[in-house]
Amino acid sequence: MNMRHLDKLFVMIIATTALGARGLACGPCPEQVSQIPLLPPSSDGGVEDAGDWIADECQRKCPNGLSCVASSIPLEDGGTMPAIECTQMSECGAGRRPLAGYGPEKRLDTKDLGAPGAWLVEAATLEAGSVIAFRELRRDLAALGAPRRLLRAASRAADEERRHTRRTRALARRYGACVPGQTTGETRRAALEELATHNAAEGCVREAFGALVARWQATFAKDPEVRAAMARIADDEARHAALAYAIDAWAKRRLDPAARARVEAARREAARAIATPRARDTGRDEALRVLGLPDAADADALAKRFVAALGIDAAA
Repeated sequence: MNMRHLDKLFVMIIATTALGARGLACGPCPEQVSQIPLLPPSSDGGVEDAGDWIADECQRKCPNGLSCVASSIPLEDGGTMPAIECTQMSECGAGRRPLAGYGPEKRLDTKDLGAPGAWLVEAATLEAGSVIAFRELRRDLAALGAPRRLLRAASRAADEERRHTRRTRALARRYGACVPGQTTGETRRAALEELATHNAAEGCVREAFGALVARWQATFAKDPEVRAAMARIADDEARHAALAYAIDAWAKRRLDPAARARVEAARREAARAIATPRARDTGRDEALRVLGLPDAADADALAKRFVAALGIDAAA
């Protein structure tokens, strides 16, 4: 991303009313499970014959999934087509996800909660995951010899994400919800290209978009406590996005052209996922009003403008 695109992006985050949008729609953020059919690698198309091929497809088609497992789709002739079952967290809320995904946790059944409480529960879960993500990021940057200014910024970001977690948990409790504890899960050190790829998707795209989410809510939420919380979160997440771009520039200077191309491909894929139209849940009007979330049409327009500010063609 060149400086012109970066400047345009942060103008969007700060001057939200200039775009004429009323918020960002994503509704409560449940995990999304999708079954993706694959071209069979063998004559009978059985999953058992797929071997490592399934694992390769998981890496290509479910790179940011919480889990990816082999599955199969029944065919009319009695046979099966191999598939993968990919579990993704919806693109809602601010925060960087850990490299290895979220650890096992007790999922809260939100069907009996009011819509604002359900959304805030998921937001708090994302914020807690971001604490882990920034701890991992600082550790890996240090191991790779990154400048001290990047290490200090990652430590500060982890502290800020802890504050975000406490704040969103408190807001969730106001709406009758209780956020379950979250374990850290397994962590592992990342090589330079892996760190750069993860940073491009999670930091340069998702966190920047998360800052935009929070800024809209800080402007349009009906609940004054939500507005105040999101104003602080928006400022912090914009700074985290700027850190992501600083890491991106540092890492790319150390990668060969092929690796840089793969990092850029991950950035484009993450941006296009955000720009994918999302259906409006008509039962979530309370969350739209209280939390400052708009209808689907406004959300799609905002996402497209965001992706354009990144200099990415969403339709490509």
